[in-house]
Amino acid sequence: MPIQYRQLGRSGLKISCLVMGTWYLPTLPEVNSYGVRKVNEEATLKLWRMAVDMGINTIDTANRYHGAIAPVPVTHVGYAERLLGRFLQTVDRESLVIATKVRFPMGTGPNDEGLSRKHIMRAVRDSLSRLQTGYIDLYQAHGFDPTTPLEETMKAFNQLVESGLVHYIGCSNFQAWQISEALAISERLGLAKFVSVQPLYNLLQRDAERELFPLVRHAGLGVICYSPLAQGLLAGRYLRGVGPDVRASYSPTVNPLLTERNLKIVNELALMAKEKGVTLAQVSLAWLLHQPEVTAPIIGCTRPEQLEENLQAVDVKLSSDDIKRIDEITRPQAPG
Repeated sequence: MPIQYRQLGRSGLKISCLVMGTWYLPTLPEVNSYGVRKVNEEATLKLWRMAVDMGINTIDTANRYHGAIAPVPVTHVGYAERLLGRFLQTVDRESLVIATKVRFPMGTGPNDEGLSRKHIMRAVRDSLSRLQTGYIDLYQAHGFDPTTPLEETMKAFNQLVESGLVHYIGCSNFQAWQISEALAISERLGLAKFVSVQPLYNLLQRDAERELFPLVRHAGLGVICYSPLAQGLLAGRYLRGVGPDVRASYSPTVNPLLTERNLKIVNELALMAKEKGVTLAQVSLAWLLHQPEVTAPIIGCTRPEQLEENLQAVDVKLSSDDIKRIDEITRPQAPG
């Protein structure tokens, strides 16, 4: 089945039902002086080309992303945007939806981070330069900034939209009340509104369903969720334990997920996937694609076979009984 395209919230923008991510990229085996594996640029460009050829029209990045697999100094950030800019010179830019973000440190100065007008205006210029493009399709606040009035942030975003440098705006990692306040400011002042939100959401991490999704339904926001495979757990990466070359061996965000409950869930889902003749990753992505609130999950592939496997999730059909069974397996625990 050809890849589907979905409208992003109540905007007229149509994005592919799977979005190509740029947080983790193919790497070379060598490790540099910072303990970071260098990105395999040619493999990355080929993977993006393959994704576009197979129908993905949306690529998500951030000015902070460096494509490596360990923390690096702020002087190294922006690498993912630069590499994506190189890629954009080889394709039809107008056919793609490019999403990037602003919020986190891009330098060591007091105004080198946040959502102030000053930082946003500089950050968008820098992102456009790195991406080698004249506009950004979707510009997202990467996180809430408690030190800057939301009105200042929304006015700055509106200026970018009116100037044509940015076509649509969204947010990531905002709580429901923060989005609600931002939407109210835009409504009151006649400013451009957020059209989308980018939350953490997958079968093991379903907190977004409590407060965020009711707001999403009410406000008509699109949802582009990240970490759809829970950093590899829902791809079956840890069914046989943690080896030295998998993400849990170097990522502090993976180990907290390796709980007895989560591993039990993963094993039950893996059995269900086997019964259906598909992979665990495909079932996990298909479940997201069946959620009415979700516009598209962001996939983080580093190998062609991973990309092919993920794309095949579009063809996986889940019946109402399948959805019910998955919910019974993964139902979130009530808050204590």
